[in-house]
Amino acid sequence: ISSRLWCAPSSSPMSSLKVQLTQAAPPPSISFVERYKVAVEARINLKHVHRRLQVVAKLLIVATFVEDALRMLFKFDQQQQSMEIAGWTSPALHTLLPLLSLAVQSCGALLVLASSGVGGEVGCYLLLGWCVWHPFMYGQAGNREFVLETATISGGLLILLSHLLLLRTKAPLLGGVSAAAAQEQKDRTATAHRIQAVGRVLVVSFFLYVAATKTHAWSVSLSLGPGDGPGVWGWGTRTVELLLSLLILYLCWLVVIGMKSRGVALLLAVTMFLAAVWMHPWCLFLFSSRTYTMQGVVGMEGFEVDAFTMADHHRYFFFQSMSTVGALLLLVVHGPGPLSADEQDGPLEFASEKTVA
Repeated sequence: ISSRLWCAPSSSPMSSLKVQLTQAAPPPSISFVERYKVAVEARINLKHVHRRLQVVAKLLIVATFVEDALRMLFKFDQQQQSMEIAGWTSPALHTLLPLLSLAVQSCGALLVLASSGVGGEVGCYLLLGWCVWHPFMYGQAGNREFVLETATISGGLLILLSHLLLLRTKAPLLGGVSAAAAQEQKDRTATAHRIQAVGRVLVVSFFLYVAATKTHAWSVSLSLGPGDGPGVWGWGTRTVELLLSLLILYLCWLVVIGMKSRGVALLLAVTMFLAAVWMHPWCLFLFSSRTYTMQGVVGMEGFEVDAFTMADHHRYFFFQSMSTVGALLLLVVHGPGPLSADEQDGPLEFASEKTVA
């Protein structure tokens, strides 16, 4: 009886509630960010999110190649005219170059989407080769915006290629690990890390162009008070332009050196997506009957074009931007790698990353 009476207080409802609250409360040493992370992981399956984000990133990065290949297929006569405008004088090249574009882009995109092994690597190499050739084919080698946006997409392809190479290094070797095979995997891993570092540099190319040119045009368009009206480059406008440029350059620097690069890449991806929706609303032009003045295309500056042609122009740049978004999402998913400030002690591992047998 005395034992029961002594134990009774610990079995009371209030005592049980205190025990439950004590067990549920997180340790006081855990920061707010850690508590928030624990709460998110309890409600969201981050493994599934990671897998889906990989798929979305891969789809977005090949979106511009698929869209361009479809344009070649369904608007072949217009592409022949584009080759003539670009300066290709041979009638045979007016036909062969669009056919080459269709074959390379469609095959490369299909290989990237269909395979996570050697086929995907071949697809990346095909699309990278196309990115190098693309500005020259259309006579846009002097268009800095076009070239730098293509360089950004190339950076995304390099990050994807790096990931595919690393998947092969994680695959188990048949018949055991020989010294030669182990050295080959080690060399492939080192190559993949270097490719990833180059990809980080290229992926911010377009944002460097924005910092150098677009911020000035946007700042001048603002109404910031006396002496700083639209079209006037006053002290207020200069201050806004300087702050915006420094912010973009700082974010790009973080991506290049691999410091907080996942979060910065996500911020840039969201910004790029919203900017593409705002600046290239190609769907809206489909319902217009007026004509427009072409801007930003070397060789077609000042041309009056119909709404359908303008929609086609904006659709191209919209999907270029979506591929840039995909490139940044790849960096969010795969991280900056060991040649970075964040992961120099080793990359973060996700349970959703699969190895290729």
